[in-house]
Amino acid sequence: MMKRFMKMLSTGMIAMVLFASCEKKFLEMPISNTTTVDTVFSTTTNAEQAIADVYQKTLCQGLPYKMDYDNWNAMIQSNLSGELTYGFSWTLAQTMLINGYNANGTSEDMDGFNNNYSAIRRAWLVYENIDKVKDKAMTEEYRATIKAEMKALIAYRYEQMLIAYGGVPMVAKSMSSSEDLNVKRSSVKLVLDSITTWCDQAAQVLPSVWEDKWTGRMTKAAALSVKAKALMYAARPLFNTDKPYMDFGSNRELICLGNVDANRWATAATAAEAVITEAQNNANLGIINSAGDGVMNTAAQALIDYGTATSTPANKEVILAFKAAVNTTGFNVFMNPRTNWQAYGNVLTTNFLENYSKQDGTDQVWPKAGTVAVFSDYTTRMNDMEARFKASFQGTGIDSWNNPGDANWAWSKIFQGGYSGCAQSVKFWYKAGTRTWFDFPIFRLAAFYLSAAEAYNEMNQQTQALARLNVVRLRAGLPAVTETNQAALRKIIQREWAVEFCGENYRLHDVKHWKLDNIGNGILGGSIRAFLYNDGSAALATANKNYEDRQRYIAFWSAKQFLNPIPQSEVNKGIIIQNPGY
Repeated sequence: MMKRFMKMLSTGMIAMVLFASCEKKFLEMPISNTTTVDTVFSTTTNAEQAIADVYQKTLCQGLPYKMDYDNWNAMIQSNLSGELTYGFSWTLAQTMLINGYNANGTSEDMDGFNNNYSAIRRAWLVYENIDKVKDKAMTEEYRATIKAEMKALIAYRYEQMLIAYGGVPMVAKSMSSSEDLNVKRSSVKLVLDSITTWCDQAAQVLPSVWEDKWTGRMTKAAALSVKAKALMYAARPLFNTDKPYMDFGSNRELICLGNVDANRWATAATAAEAVITEAQNNANLGIINSAGDGVMNTAAQALIDYGTATSTPANKEVILAFKAAVNTTGFNVFMNPRTNWQAYGNVLTTNFLENYSKQDGTDQVWPKAGTVAVFSDYTTRMNDMEARFKASFQGTGIDSWNNPGDANWAWSKIFQGGYSGCAQSVKFWYKAGTRTWFDFPIFRLAAFYLSAAEAYNEMNQQTQALARLNVVRLRAGLPAVTETNQAALRKIIQREWAVEFCGENYRLHDVKHWKLDNIGNGILGGSIRAFLYNDGSAALATANKNYEDRQRYIAFWSAKQFLNPIPQSEVNKGIIIQNPGY
């Protein structure tokens, strides 16, 4: 059976369009007497199966999801970003955190460098061959829309590579084995320009809303989101500089834009505003705040609204999500803390916990490292935390705040053996019940409010920055920010990024592209701390008596890690230049 779009009804949830697993895969099958490009694109139904395959192979980039590849992303990004700490000494994260990335391709892109190009080739094959479909269901309008989808998907994959690697080889068509496949890396500018061009072209054609049966396909807002994200990273200091993070001689165009241009912030702000306008005016999307626009949410409702925005499939805040069918060989690697053994050990670090505030907006004061405090102190402080924390984590010995009254999410149902860390991650599982799958939110509208806020602040337009920032703050049930000092507001916005998008694959690259001064001192590198319990051991199922903050390990950090290494196997071919330092 081949992949195709389908509707699947999840337990207690609305019908969703998901991707089915398969035995054979369109565009992977060898061309033979029975399977050719002509047969793949002989009917609209067959073509739609190929399109579904492209979506799954493209949008999985960087996610904690196992497909057909050898590498297993066991929440690598959340571990490397300092959000979570690995629970088992043999995990991929442990070696990378202690020893750093290496030039053999071991980095947070656990899909593998070359699998980016496999996905891109699939998309170009659909783009180039969709005109072969001649049945009545394949109208000219639908054909044009499919081509726009493929351009947007290709742009997405290149945007993800740009952020992680800098300039990469550009492939503007499907390529056969008979062609010269030795494509050199392009400059950061050329990759960025290609992304924005493809997104602009796609946005002119893509619908604002698909009919229900096609929920999950690229929309105009999604294409604009790809563009806006790329332009935001282009404006940040890692690329927006004439002094790259390491000397790269005449190849510096591969790792930065080569000059400082303040106008890049204005371009990023305009792109973010375009997403907001399209989402709200045409796509029936919006920030979920039950209190209303410009009104501070209640703490109780903020937990519900944020939980809905991050966890409920097809909610009105999600612009684009990764959707896939449940299967026992891969999808459960999405880390359900009730059912997946790997998720048990990925627990919150103290370093990242300190980004969250109390519900009144003030900082929580945790016991200093080495100080043993009674366990009731832990429970009291945890119950004082802001709603987004409670929607994302489950405290030790505390039944899940984001699944209230559900016995499936009681503390007793969470793995107990060897538990350490400040709290267990339960984000994406708001009111999940027994559901073991979720839609990973690739683009939520809140990201573009924070993008606009960040850009406006860098443009010294603090009034506009605060207006966009406080939309996110008020939804979270936190007081509006009034700070107008640029440097101070920058830190507030960066902290807001951390909290709002914990676990959504932003943090790791955000801190790199901001080039934070303390990146190697407790963020990506340096002392990484977490709570231990009961005189320095593990948490118990019941009757925990005390807790303390302790160093778990010293994480490796080097300036070379601002960008990922190109796999050495590719560099050894003599065509692709390795990033500096590897």
